[in-house]
Amino acid sequence: MSYFQQGNLPDTLARLRAAGWRDFYEGEIAAQIVADVKALGGVISAEDLRRYKPRVAPASQVPWGSRTIQLTGQLTAAPTATDVLRHMAGVRAGKTPDSAWYVALARALKSAYAQRLSSLGDAEPQAAESCTTHITACDADGTMVALTTTLLSSMGSRVVLPTTGILMNNGVMWFDPRPGQPNSIGPGKRPLTNMFPVIMRDGDRPWIAAGASGGRRIMAAVLQLVAFVAEFGMTPQEAAHQPRIDVSDPDKVTSDRRLAPDILAALQAEGPTEIVEHSVLPLNFACPNLLLQTDGVRTGISDAASPWSAAVAQA
Repeated sequence: MSYFQQGNLPDTLARLRAAGWRDFYEGEIAAQIVADVKALGGVISAEDLRRYKPRVAPASQVPWGSRTIQLTGQLTAAPTATDVLRHMAGVRAGKTPDSAWYVALARALKSAYAQRLSSLGDAEPQAAESCTTHITACDADGTMVALTTTLLSSMGSRVVLPTTGILMNNGVMWFDPRPGQPNSIGPGKRPLTNMFPVIMRDGDRPWIAAGASGGRRIMAAVLQLVAFVAEFGMTPQEAAHQPRIDVSDPDKVTSDRRLAPDILAALQAEGPTEIVEHSVLPLNFACPNLLLQTDGVRTGISDAASPWSAAVAQA
């Protein structure tokens, strides 16, 4: 077995384990980051790193039938997803997702995205190559975690700091460069993001956890995967292979060509619809994963089309 060592990153991770995470912002690692960025012509200062503080906020609680879905709040996809769920609250779910359901979902996504772009602003460009990772996990006690992290574009900024081995992201691209917009860049501001980790509760216990990578396409993929399981009774495996649609802006629907002809026809009658393959490249749909626990049995599925996804069973 051979290993590829990512520069000095192992030493940096060992240092963080010993010194604690604040070392990244105001300790030895912080000093190394500032020195490397300065040598490369960047503008990050020790004060910038020292003043960084994470925001820890309670999950928002949104009813979904008899259950509750828990969403991250603030500058994520959660406010837009809440709009979608409000529009879908009265839509009948049959035995399988039919043309009426997909059309209703497309309308809800279009309306929600129109609201998002007008009130929250634009975020990651729709066609940007994604370098996002989503992990869904569950332990033996039934505790579920949905975690999304991102470098944004493929390999982030594509700059590795030599002293620490840290690959820098290109998070400034999340801002709108135009002044006076809801998501305009500015001192101390945090940008709008597309991340969308979710947990669904059945009563007082976590039942489903899910999330995805894929930029603007994340929200539609996660909502559909959860709906396939929670509303239509699919197994995670069946849900992973069920064809999906995507709406990443208010003007167009992208549809998997595997959808039934009557569904595709109904979507085309509703408005501009692009019919595409659910392929590895180009990335026409997000890459979601989902974990379901029922009666002590945990079943997970990673993205069925992506060679970069994986699932690991509990020993």
